[in-house]
Amino acid sequence: MTLSAPALPLERTPVGVRVLAHAPDLAVGAALAWWATYLTWGTGGREPHVLSVGCALLAAAYVAVRPWRVVGPVPTALVHAVALGAWAVVLTAPTGWAGGDEVAAYTLAAELGLVTWAWATDAVRRYVVLAAVLGAAGAQFAAGWLPWWGAQDPGKLFQGTFYWHNQAGIFLAAGAVLGCAAVAAGRPVALLGWTVTPLCVAGTVYTTSRGSQIALALGVVMLLALLRTRRLQVLVTLALSWGITWLLTGPPFFAERVSPTASTEARSASFVGNGTQRLEDWRRAAKIFEHWPFSGAGFNSFDSAARVATTPRDDVRTAFAHNGYLQAAADGGLVLIVPLVALLAVVSWRVLRGLPADPVRAGGASALLALLLHSGMDFDWGYPSLLALLGPVAALALPLPVRGDRGRWDLPLAALGVGLLVVAVWSGWAGGLDLSTPVS
Repeated sequence: MTLSAPALPLERTPVGVRVLAHAPDLAVGAALAWWATYLTWGTGGREPHVLSVGCALLAAAYVAVRPWRVVGPVPTALVHAVALGAWAVVLTAPTGWAGGDEVAAYTLAAELGLVTWAWATDAVRRYVVLAAVLGAAGAQFAAGWLPWWGAQDPGKLFQGTFYWHNQAGIFLAAGAVLGCAAVAAGRPVALLGWTVTPLCVAGTVYTTSRGSQIALALGVVMLLALLRTRRLQVLVTLALSWGITWLLTGPPFFAERVSPTASTEARSASFVGNGTQRLEDWRRAAKIFEHWPFSGAGFNSFDSAARVATTPRDDVRTAFAHNGYLQAAADGGLVLIVPLVALLAVVSWRVLRGLPADPVRAGGASALLALLLHSGMDFDWGYPSLLALLGPVAALALPLPVRGDRGRWDLPLAALGVGLLVVAVWSGWAGGLDLSTPVS
């Protein structure tokens, strides 16, 4: 009979051993914290350096979590394919290396979803992911509230750190849906849901973004349909949210009370015009894809590429197709849109195959629906932090990963994932504030 050495008491365990045991938690926490703060505050992730720091932190989390051992080779390979597709664009498309920041954005978004899903395998960790998203949404409202209130004009667009109201709106709308889910989940995240949801609903209304408001309504309806209990608490939260939305547009914050929806109603006349312009933008994106089907015209090329591939029917110049899927097809052709749509389709199928009644998963599924729908009508994915938001939301919506035996592809996939993130640190260093690259 062999004798094993007795376990060391906790106080005698070396500090290094204890830190190493919690390395995955610390690494993922740092990556999520950076995304929720500096990456989102840096004009939605376009500022120099912030995207690179996010990729560096995620590379450390990738090594600590080792997602290839948790989720299996097929999902891991599909995630890597998105980043590889983005690299194929800069290597072959007309704009070339001008899109290095876009490569980093796609890499961060895809790998963040993979790492978060592989890490959040118990209720406590899923609550941490939920809290990170809600914290980011609450911080976004705080960042947008002071300048909006300081302008003393309730009709001013609420733009947050995205500096465009539609993207601030959908970011807050996703936070509102997940906040309702937190209320339904009960302790220990219910109080956070009660606190953040009213602010996110108010911010979504103040942006006057009709697409975001519709996405919020659809997300809430889906959540209520999925929940089996605590629907009343969610409805009370929504009623409280509307009360706070009404309260913040009058005294003592403003001299006179204004309806929270007054600005949205004032912009109602632009609905048809905006819809017509979007159809024109989508037509341009389709023509660009036809002209450069394999690898697209390249990142940051939409305006100049449209003037090469088609004759515009108006004088409007824009850097975006106002549709994330068509933008990816125009920018990256088949090498980008195929792996991107394949990944989103697989995730959506896994979520819809067994619609969850668990409040956190139901909230993740409902928020994911809102995000994917809104991305079909605006340029959300032009902001790295909004593109990356899909990762933690999808991780909340998906069932827990099931891993079989260790596979022969583990080591190559692990090396590829780390390599993609390390190279993305370099490619995203300069940021992405230049959105107009000429195409010859």
